[in-house]
Amino acid sequence: MCQTQVISNHIGRIGRRSFDRRMRIVSPLYVEKRGEIVRLLNEVDALSERLHNEFSTITEEDYRMFGPELKIVIATLKSLLRESMTHRELKLYNERMREQIVDLEELDHDILEFRVKAPKNKELQAAMAKVGEVDFSFLFK
Repeated sequence: MCQTQVISNHIGRIGRRSFDRRMRIVSPLYVEKRGEIVRLLNEVDALSERLHNEFSTITEEDYRMFGPELKIVIATLKSLLRESMTHRELKLYNERMREQIVDLEELDHDILEFRVKAPKNKELQAAMAKVGEVDFSFLFK
């Protein structure tokens, strides 16, 4: 089992802060906006890195715990991206937000498909076992 509680706490912290920050980010004070958005994006980067590092140990139970929260973080980032497109001074963060959204969506998909669904798929397990039996050493000679 991965560090589910740490991941869940991290996602929860981002979720609670991001809704509040989203409202402040679209306020007229650019300095406050820039600081808030940079902190949020750094936290999302840290979350992505943790999920990448823990990917191989995530179980279905883990995903059941933090999966819904992860979807909320993704939805919040998408909403923030839409809002930031209307503010010229925030457009420089749009590409980074797009990349983070794509990364989190891919992680969410991969966790669901490869860590939750794949272990239940008997055909896939049988195919993987057969592939594991093949000797590929001739390819490296």
